Amino acid sequence: MIDRSKRDFFKNCLMAGAVVATSGTAVRPRNADACPHKTIKGICLYVPNLGKASEFVELMNRNAPGDWTVHPLTGSLTDCYFKTRSLYEEAKGKANTFVGVVDPGSLALIHAAIVDSGGSFHYITYEERNRVTFSAQI
Repeated sequence: MIDRSKRDFFKNCLMAGAVVATSGTAVRPRNADACPHKTIKGICLYVPNLGKASEFVELMNRNAPGDWTVHPLTGSLTDCYFKTRSLYEEAKGKANTFVGVVDPGSLALIHAAIVDSGGSFHYITYEERNRVTFSAQI
């Protein structure tokens, strides 16, 4: 069975092809000037023992250029909670993006830390059994 992200990718490709076909214009490469370079000031959390966490961090750096600060969540559960809470509090005044890739157990702590700090989430996506991505509102 094809997963949701792959279906969405193919659906977007088909929609883009249909738009080009109906417009009758050729697609020419050009520079994207829609947003200024490096407008993201972000914080990215990850759990080092996740096999694909480094890929997520690289993906964020490549697809969302900006000033990223990457923080591994290590230590005890209490350490993760307080580290997340302090990073989120700091992000309120300095950053505009707060994302991460973690395991479901760590997400429970991260969720509690962010909600306890008065925050909420844009999305939480369970990509695999032991891998969750999220974006918190700042």
